[in-house]
Amino acid sequence: MIDLHTHILPGIDDGAKDMADAVAMARQALERKVAVIAATPHYLNREWTVIKQRHADLEHQLSEQGIDLKVIVGAELFIDPELMEMPREKIPTYNDAGKYCLIEFPMQELPAYTDEVLFALQVKGIIPIIAHPERYRYVAEDPNLVFKWITNGCLIQVNAGSLLGLFGEQAKQTGIILLQHSLVHLLASDAHSTGRRSFCLDKCLAIAQQYVTSEVVDLLVNANPGLVVEGKPIDVDVPEPVQYQPRKRFWLFKIFGGA
Repeated sequence: MIDLHTHILPGIDDGAKDMADAVAMARQALERKVAVIAATPHYLNREWTVIKQRHADLEHQLSEQGIDLKVIVGAELFIDPELMEMPREKIPTYNDAGKYCLIEFPMQELPAYTDEVLFALQVKGIIPIIAHPERYRYVAEDPNLVFKWITNGCLIQVNAGSLLGLFGEQAKQTGIILLQHSLVHLLASDAHSTGRRSFCLDKCLAIAQQYVTSEVVDLLVNANPGLVVEGKPIDVDVPEPVQYQPRKRFWLFKIFGGA
């Protein structure tokens, strides 16, 4: 499998604390049938060159220890109007290829400039991959926000841990709804350690297969992330808008047949 959202780079964010932690995470990834990962630390105000150097250091250490895990460089960008003004070559992208970037939003409120930033990235030739929308309060209230982002040219990454219930029932049920309506293109672990937030793609496969076919699951953990790594286009299925009552939170009850 290919895991495109991890915090394995040591000492750079709230992921691996040091190189020993990073090596332990790499070993765990292999044990859990992951062959390729992207190192995607929180970007914040860090220099892209610093992230790339830490990535090179990790690659060297893994090679020295004979750990056969392929690690590509990336970053998790927090949506910010400054991204509109940044030169294309300075925006962190997967494999430093200038094709795809991982971007996250605030958990509680969607910024008014969101669509403008997403459009500006695409004008630069970069396809935004929106990280874990199932965890955002406003997506739980209106999942058709995700439908809109996809029809506007973005891709969607859902956390495996959400399907496992690690982020609460609301995130789990929202993730399921997105799966059922073809509103997910990538599943990833968002691994931060070998503990609670670890590499868990293998554990979520059976859950995902309750709602979509095994062929679709393979697309989400192998074929689609492989195309991101290679910087090639992904053939996106036409998504289905979610039908729900336009009142906060009540759409979940309608879909699942509750009172």
